[in-house]
Amino acid sequence: MNETVYERLREHLDSLPTGYPKTQSGVELKMLQKLFTEEEAEMACQLRSFPETAEQIAERLGQDPAKVADFLQRISQKGLILRLKLKGVYHYKAAMFLVGIYEYQVKNLDREMAEIFDEYAREAMYAELIRPPTPQLRVVPVQKSLDAAIEIQPYDELRKIVESQKNIALADCICRKKSSLLDHPCRKPLESCLLFGAMGEYYIENGMARRITVKEALEVLRKNEEAGLVPSPANAQKVGGMCSCCACCCGVLNAIKLDPQPSSRVKSNYFAKVNEELCAGCETCLERCQMEAIFMEDDRANIDLKRCVGCGLCVTTCPTQALSLHQKAPKELYVPPQKPFDTYFQIAKERGKI
Repeated sequence: MNETVYERLREHLDSLPTGYPKTQSGVELKMLQKLFTEEEAEMACQLRSFPETAEQIAERLGQDPAKVADFLQRISQKGLILRLKLKGVYHYKAAMFLVGIYEYQVKNLDREMAEIFDEYAREAMYAELIRPPTPQLRVVPVQKSLDAAIEIQPYDELRKIVESQKNIALADCICRKKSSLLDHPCRKPLESCLLFGAMGEYYIENGMARRITVKEALEVLRKNEEAGLVPSPANAQKVGGMCSCCACCCGVLNAIKLDPQPSSRVKSNYFAKVNEELCAGCETCLERCQMEAIFMEDDRANIDLKRCVGCGLCVTTCPTQALSLHQKAPKELYVPPQKPFDTYFQIAKERGKI
């Protein structure tokens, strides 16, 4: 097998905003060999980080336009490159590995791929993802935890994020699917990831997700909140998707959890607070908190603000309403980048790629 093309592909993927770091074990090449044929890897190396038509790519490579168009269509259907329909015409671009190529394998994931990814993620990928100050995802509060008196920006309110979408797709969570394949099944909902706009269309066209209505999406969010999943939309005001994460399966959330100060790793505008007079010491909130930010002291719940990520999951199930969510001070509030492009440009800059 020609490893040279896979080494070049690794370098190409690492040049993209979220990276694809090299390891001592070489497991990252094993992953690429599992996913790509040599011909597919060669084509992926030639794609740029901005969309081009098949004709533009063929002209740039000096190849037959019809053959290039057919090949690009086929490998985009395998989730190895990104295909977007712009003004009615398909365009193609390089896909990042995370979030990207790996997530696009949600219907193809098998035990071998799950094992390879798990090894690679633990050795290098997760650490790389949380290294830049700007994250791909951020945390917003579950809907029921928000006080009506708080002035909430649209990008911080789940209902408004969903209601503003014209196209919504629902997909399985690849993190929980991986856990199940590795004999660690999770009881939380599998079909829980929302994709919007052009990304939603890509998922639907490739059979990775199904189209749903705004009403259905809001019901998905309700069930996710009930199950104790952390709402994690893309880190932009115009979002292309939203994860609902659990620390037992989500590698990024788990990596953040291992940090002594998880609150510094996420871009959240809220924090939880306990009214000690109302707290009954029932410990319901301890189980709900994904970051282990709540601890008991003198039979009362306390919040470690260095660990609290402001998701509000503890608030919604407190039987005595002792827990509440509060907005951070104005100078501490985070305003997400306007568009995903702005987010990834900033990440690439922080990684020294531009």
